[in-house]
Amino acid sequence: MRWLLLDEVVAIRRGEFAHTRSRIPETSVTVELLLMEMMAQTGALLLGAEKDFQEDLVFAKIEEASFHSGFEPDQKIEIRAVSDNLRPEGAWFHAEVHTGSQKIAGGRFFLINVGRLVPNQTKPITFHENFMNHFQIRRKIQ
Repeated sequence: MRWLLLDEVVAIRRGEFAHTRSRIPETSVTVELLLMEMMAQTGALLLGAEKDFQEDLVFAKIEEASFHSGFEPDQKIEIRAVSDNLRPEGAWFHAEVHTGSQKIAGGRFFLINVGRLVPNQTKPITFHENFMNHFQIRRKIQ
């Protein structure tokens, strides 16, 4: 999982929610695809906290996703993921993307905690040290 889409991790409340900020990227890739990835990454923070960010995660399923008009490149957005049946081995998440008071995207996603993706790797690749330090993840946990 690459974290280049998120600009800021605002808060993580263990077992409840994760909140991030970013902006609509200016890209040739479909924006809706990137919004889904941002929602999944925000949910991954919540699942990662269950095992102290020591294991790797896989984005396993999109059950539903919806998108609304009204978003433009470089527009600031807020992403919030709320747990639905959170367990250490995996979880369903409901996530929404807002710009101001307007909801522009939402969905329900499933993420799986897979231990180590790379055999004999001593540290996780999902929550690598540079990511943890850059976003000051441990300071954001409530």
